Amino acid sequence: MAKPVKKRAYTSALRTEQAARTRRLIVEAAAELFVSAGYARTTIKEIALHAGVAPDTVYAIFGTKVRVLTAVLDLRLAPGGEENILETDQPRAMRDEPDQCRQLRMFAWDIAAISARIRPIFEVLRTAAAVEPEVEEVFAEMEQHRLAHMRQVAAWLARRGPLMVSRNRAGEIIWTLTSPDVGRMLCDVQGWSQAEHATWLEGTLACALLSSG
Repeated sequence: MAKPVKKRAYTSALRTEQAARTRRLIVEAAAELFVSAGYARTTIKEIALHAGVAPDTVYAIFGTKVRVLTAVLDLRLAPGGEENILETDQPRAMRDEPDQCRQLRMFAWDIAAISARIRPIFEVLRTAAAVEPEVEEVFAEMEQHRLAHMRQVAAWLARRGPLMVSRNRAGEIIWTLTSPDVGRMLCDVQGWSQAEHATWLEGTLACALLSSG
């Protein structure tokens, strides 16, 4: 009897790598189209053509156009592919920093950089939510995730010293001040640099959250 042929381990790894590469091609193509043409005018067919894949491939991976949009936002939030942005290097360093003022500085500069990356896509999501019920639901979901993350940041700050407000209220303040829409108004409309945005954010958060005593 012939011995069964063993499957080569690298075959599975190669397929996984190819699938990841295809997914990224689609996401990058969609990002370019969403920003240049808008959400409503961008079709799955155009995304597929731009990515060099079949439309069925896009549907198989993402299901709907709005989930392609959220995948674009996820990639801008965590370019390394991490599932939770709070598990990336900068937030973990901020979490472990023992000094509150330095925590806020690290957080403000990291958030200013993230804001610069995500603002174009966030604006697509925000404006599409005004006219597309499906996108509106996803936008609300994303904002709830962002609020949960900011409450976690508030908890990290509270571990290092007292706050002027409750943890929940601190999370709401951080959520508001770090909104990509605030970054859009300051940087994209008023022309602030990323460094100016970070400096303002650091000082404003410190005044709102940390006791001067």
